[in-house]
Amino acid sequence: NIMESERKYEEAKKEYEEYGIEITEVESLSRLKKLADDIQLQMQSIGPVNMKSIEDYDAERKRYNRIMEDYTKLKRERDDLTKLVKELNLKKKDGLMKVFNAINENFKKIYHEISNGGEAELLLENPEHPFQGGLIIKVKPLGKKFIRLESLSGGEKSLTALAFIFAIQQYDPSPIYVLDEVDMFLDGINAEIVGRVIRRNSRTAQFIVISLRKATIKFADHIIGVTQAGDGLSRVFVQSIPTAEVGASGGS
Repeated sequence: NIMESERKYEEAKKEYEEYGIEITEVESLSRLKKLADDIQLQMQSIGPVNMKSIEDYDAERKRYNRIMEDYTKLKRERDDLTKLVKELNLKKKDGLMKVFNAINENFKKIYHEISNGGEAELLLENPEHPFQGGLIIKVKPLGKKFIRLESLSGGEKSLTALAFIFAIQQYDPSPIYVLDEVDMFLDGINAEIVGRVIRRNSRTAQFIVISLRKATIKFADHIIGVTQAGDGLSRVFVQSIPTAEVGASGGS
């Protein structure tokens, strides 16, 4: 140990001095002693050594490898799902644009017909990402500029809405439609035009139209009316219009 080494060093030093030999490396021994003390302190600060640490390390290493394998697998699955979502979104967009373009063409033709020569079109607020925006309807009544839907008069809005409904019906008909006084704001000429269009579209769907306008009613196959007599009771009557008479009135 160090104390024994110091004792031997002192004995050797005295012996060397007797022979006139001077030892000048005492400082080196001091440094060695300090270094030894430092190492001893470091060893004490470490505390008891866990002899199973290597075994524990191997076990944790295996666990880490399993986790990394799971991570790699999950990352690959995530990438596959991300790719699938992109493909589905692209197909969804293509499907929407196909329907939108078809209905837009129908809308242009039908509005031109029921407005006596007006123009109209459907626009997307966000053409690049259509699901992140809404739909814009622009119309140009005969003799006017293109204007947005909110700037139209009541009758013009009714014609635009009906043209939009008929455009959708022409693309994908429903079996039945219920229209409640859609001709309320229309003049006689436009009400008759709408009646003709409803009559024509009734070949592929059934229409129930609530109306007080003779210009529209005359195109019906059957009329169901409600009247009130002097006794205050409501009475319902049903009248069927012969096909020939409907045709004479201008129906298809």
